[in-house]
Amino acid sequence: MFTKQPGGDAAVTTIARGVKVEGDFTSQGDVVIEGEVHGTLSASGLLTIGPEAIIKADVTAGEALVAGTIQGNVAIGKRIELKSSAKVIGDVTAEVMAIEAGATLAGRISVGERRAESAERTASAKRERGIVQASA
Repeated sequence: MFTKQPGGDAAVTTIARGVKVEGDFTSQGDVVIEGEVHGTLSASGLLTIGPEAIIKADVTAGEALVAGTIQGNVAIGKRIELKSSAKVIGDVTAEVMAIEAGATLAGRISVGERRAESAERTASAKRERGIVQASA
């Protein structure tokens, strides 16, 4: 289970169904996505990807719950959970990973504390230098 739930003390940013965000999206808190994001996506808290969401971006987050589609590399600091409806096309790095039966994952998986920390540092350094590789 995740260490915190959306809607706690911090505000939750929501990208609703029918909304499309293009470019670099960054949040210091929790994020819920039901629409589309193209570019890069970074959330320091819990990132929740709804079942109809489409993400065409490299993703970094503290934790993630994925029920929709991600096309891009994913670097999660702590835990990622792929629900049965999830479809991820890209490499995934996390400290802990849970995958429900029926989820689709096409890419490399790196699980463990050191790998997750290294991936987050690399992604952070790229963001600071303005180096972004978005998946098409």
